[in-house]
Amino acid sequence: MTKIFPWDYHPDLTEERLVAVARLIADGRQVAVELFDEEAGDNGWTLGCRAFQFARARILRAVDHDAYSWLGVIDHSLQLIFTIGEVPVRIYRGEAEEPTDRTRRQSLNELRQLAFSFDERDEGRDLAYRFAVETDIDGSVLAVKFVGLQGETAVLNWDVPLNLSAGSGGIGKPATETVELDAPNIAVRGRKSKTSE
Repeated sequence: MTKIFPWDYHPDLTEERLVAVARLIADGRQVAVELFDEEAGDNGWTLGCRAFQFARARILRAVDHDAYSWLGVIDHSLQLIFTIGEVPVRIYRGEAEEPTDRTRRQSLNELRQLAFSFDERDEGRDLAYRFAVETDIDGSVLAVKFVGLQGETAVLNWDVPLNLSAGSGGIGKPATETVELDAPNIAVRGRKSKTSE
């Protein structure tokens, strides 16, 4: 049998659970995008740090408040390793198919949890489970994918259904209001248009 869905790899990785965690991550990033202030000195680095921390805080708060009985934390540090049921998971921003060395790296705690969660002959035991957050030019979320990485290859690459394109606004954002535009000036290049005389 070919495994194509997360729950094919482990029964704790249900669609409902993955969507719930992906929403926490996407909501955190959206708040960071909305608070972005280039005039105050924000740049891509500060946006990335805030987006990760806001997502991290939402996950830790959900664990602290027991919002989801199946959500746990192995490492509370800035590395953040959390569990969905028994399966250890981390977050990264970037293309699901292009994980970096840092993204693929697994800690001893993560490897121990995988050994506990999977039979030693199970192919899922050898994967690094990650949420890949794919972003637009302004940093807003375009897609969240749940991936199982084996080396540089995303053996498992599942689009989390978040319905992020449910609006039609600016890049990555739903429309909030309509804008009236004046008619454009049209002329042959180098000549003045009649409306501009």
